[in-house]
Parts: sequence; C-alpha cells; structure tokens
Amino acid sequence: MDMQQQRATLRCACSEHSAMAGFELAPGLPAHRCPPCGGTWLALDEYREWNETAPAAPVVDDSTPLVMFETTSARACPVCARLMQRLRSGTEPDFRIDRCAACQSVWFDEGEWEALVRQGLRNRLVELLSDGWQRQLQADEVRAGREAVLRARHGDACMDELARMRAWLELQPERDELLALLRTGW
Repeated sequence: MDMQQQRATLRCACSEHSAMAGFELAPGLPAHRCPPCGGTWLALDEYREWNETAPAAPVVDDSTPLVMFETTSARACPVCARLMQRLRSGTEPDFRIDRCAACQSVWFDEGEWEALVRQGLRNRLVELLSDGWQRQLQADEVRAGREAVLRARHGDACMDELARMRAWLELQPERDELLALLRTGW
C-alpha cells in the first residue's frame, strides 16, 4: 500500500477509531482531522513544501481562551501504528507535539496548531521539533530548577543582587581582573 492509499484510510487512535477526513490546516496546507477528538495529522514533507512559500505568520493577539485537549500518553501513528515521540513545544502554554520519525509526520491535539499560530510559530514547526530546540528546553528547565534551589537557600534578595552584579560584570572589559580583586579582598 503506497502512502496515498494509506492517507485515504487513516484512522485515529482515539476511543472511536474514526476515519480521518482531509482538510486544509492553513490555506494550501493539506492535513487530516479526526472529527470526534479534533486531532490533526500532518505530513512533514507537505508542511515543508507549504512552508517554503507560506508568508510569515504574525503573532495573533487574541484574548479568546484557547481550547486545548492534550493526551497524556504516547499516541499510535495513524499511518504505521508505531508509538509517536512526544516533544515539548516550549511555548506558552507548553504542550507536547507527537512526531512519528518513521512516517515523518506530526499529530496535533485539539488547539495545539492554533496555539502555534497565535504565537507566530506556525512557520517554525521543524525548528520546534529539532534536537537543538529540545536540548535548549531541557537546559532551561535544569537552570530554572537550580535557580529555585538557590533562591530557597539564599533568598530572593541575595539572588537578585547576584544577578544584578553578574549582569554588570558581563559588561566590563576587565571582568576577570575585577573578579580576582573581589576574591582576594584587594
């Protein structure tokens, strides 16, 4: 069965196992949606092709609450039935985008694509899925955890003052000499 035939018979992994219907996720961007759960399957090759000519998306200032439904467990790919990898978006709100490396496709739970559009990130999907983006998210999380521990140990006032001094030192051309003076008590 070729990819075109597989796409014609896509079935969602939700409890209803519904047939997925083709539609346009954005003008000129074909995808498939599960009517009962609102999830969307998108082939990354079609996304890349669309993204080459798609205009940059502005940040949408919309105060309407975004309805999002996110599954908490790994999802089976509608094409190959392998478990999809769950990758963090690193956006606000943070959510997970499911990616099938074998089929080069992604799954958006209800509201996730809209969240990317609202933040002007619809043209950066491939970057969000990259190893570099995911490593940066992990590093930021570790840094935030370490700062929380230090703030609990030394207090907010002390840590804020250290942050102010660090920012000042980074602007100084002779910062190593200044640090040495502080350590030795000059």
